[in-house]
Amino acid sequence: METRQLHSSQKEAMKKIAEFSGEANELDIDEWLFDLNNLFSLMKLKDETKILETMGKLTGPALRWYQENLRSFITWNDAEKALRDRFKEFTSNSQLMQEFFHIHQEE
Repeated sequence: METRQLHSSQKEAMKKIAEFSGEANELDIDEWLFDLNNLFSLMKLKDETKILETMGKLTGPALRWYQENLRSFITWNDAEKALRDRFKEFTSNSQLMQEFFHIHQEE
């Protein structure tokens, strides 16, 4: 898999992307992927580089899952869809619980 090295300015920009673990009280996967895709578009990265750079922003269960499935990602779209499919329901449910508790605290 041939990848392009990131320039120092691109590395600095990648540092601004939050890490994602897939655990409770986590960022929504759609929001996280939106931020990542915006940055990738500006950087004009190849799919292989996007797939590898994403791994650097994952931690905990999300990183373990990604590493186990890495070989099945042919394109960035494959990786993005797999991440969304795996973590969408979990992060959405976590946000619903937070909203529920927030509403009850206001009452």
